[in-house]
Amino acid sequence: MKAIGIDLGTTNSVVAVMDDVRGMPSVLSNRGGAALTPSVVSYRKRRSSAEGEVIVGDQAVGNAQNAPQNTIFSIKRLMGREYGEPRIDEVIDRFGFRLAPDPNDVEADARVKVLLNEEAYTPAEVSAMILRQLKADAELALGETVTHAVITVPAYFEERQREATREAGQLAGLEVLEVLDEPTAAALAFGIGRETERNRVLVYDLGGGTFDISLIQMTQNNSSVMEVQGNNWLGGDDFDNIIIGWIADWVKSEYGFDAAESQPFIGKVRPLAQQAKIGLSTQSEVEVVSSIFGVWEGGPLDIDLAIKREDFEAAIRPLIEETHQLVHKVLDNQSLSPEDVTAVLLVGGSTAVPMVHEVLSETFNPSAIKRDVNPMECVALGAAVQASRYTLKESATQSELDTSRGSTQHVTAMNLGIAAVENNDPDTFVPIIEKGTPYPLSEPKSRKFYASKQNMNIIRIPVYEGVESKASLNEQQGVIEIPLREGLDTSTPIEVSFNYDKNRVLTVEVKVLGTGISETRSLTRGQRRTSSSLIDDWREKLSPTMKAAKVFNEGYGVHLTDLERADLTDAIAVAEKALADGDKKAGMRVRLNLENKIMGSGVASLLFMADNVGQSLPGRFSTTVLQSAGAVRQALKVGDAVAVDRTTNELKVILAQAMQHSPKGGGGPEIADGMLSVE
Repeated sequence: MKAIGIDLGTTNSVVAVMDDVRGMPSVLSNRGGAALTPSVVSYRKRRSSAEGEVIVGDQAVGNAQNAPQNTIFSIKRLMGREYGEPRIDEVIDRFGFRLAPDPNDVEADARVKVLLNEEAYTPAEVSAMILRQLKADAELALGETVTHAVITVPAYFEERQREATREAGQLAGLEVLEVLDEPTAAALAFGIGRETERNRVLVYDLGGGTFDISLIQMTQNNSSVMEVQGNNWLGGDDFDNIIIGWIADWVKSEYGFDAAESQPFIGKVRPLAQQAKIGLSTQSEVEVVSSIFGVWEGGPLDIDLAIKREDFEAAIRPLIEETHQLVHKVLDNQSLSPEDVTAVLLVGGSTAVPMVHEVLSETFNPSAIKRDVNPMECVALGAAVQASRYTLKESATQSELDTSRGSTQHVTAMNLGIAAVENNDPDTFVPIIEKGTPYPLSEPKSRKFYASKQNMNIIRIPVYEGVESKASLNEQQGVIEIPLREGLDTSTPIEVSFNYDKNRVLTVEVKVLGTGISETRSLTRGQRRTSSSLIDDWREKLSPTMKAAKVFNEGYGVHLTDLERADLTDAIAVAEKALADGDKKAGMRVRLNLENKIMGSGVASLLFMADNVGQSLPGRFSTTVLQSAGAVRQALKVGDAVAVDRTTNELKVILAQAMQHSPKGGGGPEIADGMLSVE
């Protein structure tokens, strides 16, 4: 019984296995004799009957021109995603297939689904179709049943995306031994035959849909991840889309047909764009010549377009430079110079673009930039190495890692923390486990908080993962609620501790110091909200923000320009419509828009905050704030511009000092019951 390694890629997938005789991993060819299986799923109708079939890989790619709306590319970009996320729009614009919210989800517009032959599937279910094909091909190549696998993911994948990957493996009939970071897998492949060397490897992984950069220390059979950076929305697909845009522009100029708005057209020319991109890696110019049928009522579109490498490189340079900036961020965070890196390992098909090597050579010695292991295969090979370290038991669910064969120390790719109140902002993300922390933790990480309101009779802790300062812009992992028999005083310290184990299970312990109250809860991978009544439900966030915006507009709009007031009125109308229609995507966008208008509209915002904060402050603080606001109003009334400038600056300083003593924010979303406040 063997365990395989699977690189479940955005564009292509690869399977590898450890050869016990040679002690080396090798790639398993699919039934077509190829190492790469396109990560594409399509529905093909049979000519002989009304029924059809789901096909995967090269067959699916071949069917794309006939069925663009029933061919799914780059499903990896959608793993673990929600329908209301703003960047989902990019997927809708780029690909010919259709998306829909999950009608069975307990949250409005939550998990995204894709439509295939009018049937709705989650991204995990579509990925499972690919994995089933990979599993069947591996069994054919090995001549035995395959039950266990290590599956790789981008290092910058969030927990929900990792859990969706694990779910896909299980749906495909695999026991997923580990969800392994792709750069770590690539480094394992690079380390084969170098076990006695000490290497510090920078893995530059530019795939079809994602980019990762990881710094890994390798000694003997062990490896330790030192730093991780990345972008889940940058990859070879973006290069393809530039070429697709050029083809669409050419068609519009020649035929007057706006091809950029035609999803069937985009689906049919995507393979042409990919071929052109590959050709430009070795040629100074390529020609895109093809006839596209069935997308325009005027007949076939005969494309004959030449693309120069210099134009292509000029267009993609900003994207490559963005990856280069992340490389420097890794080095800076670790206080390293380029000379401290033993090797820069290029991973992913998009690293074949010559500009990648050119830009990296601006920082590193060209001899340090390695393609020793096939960039398209090294992730799967490393996954096979990791899979071989597991001891498989009789039961499919009983397997354990044999650390004597080697081990890998991982670090958190993002911060783990909670939403808390800081400077009157109830949407502040407070990290407890910082990004880059090695796990499993040797001991829990703790931080001290306080009740945000007097006599609080419940503790409510929303847990998030991410790097944004606003909690709501990160990914929620769950909410912990602890009812209290007696109300808490705002001076009572509350300690929140996080522990993170090898299986990426987060354990949260909450202690009310000096009272004996203590609760411990575990949040499993990808745990989702199950109730719309939680404090960070989008409706409960938008509604008070919209009400505050109305008060702001009515009471302080006189201090806005006509354009500012019109924009605010329009935004309030959008918020009302979003709430009425249950439109989560529009609601999330307009809430941030309203908050920016309330808090960032000059003197109007200052007076609004002063009045709201002043009324909630004790004695002398309230008097100082309200008197300062009165001075601003007087200066405005007499039209003294110098006095207005002076008094508003004074009010800014006074507000900043006074708001530290305010139990609630100045007119923004109200602080919900049970939230904790930063010390």
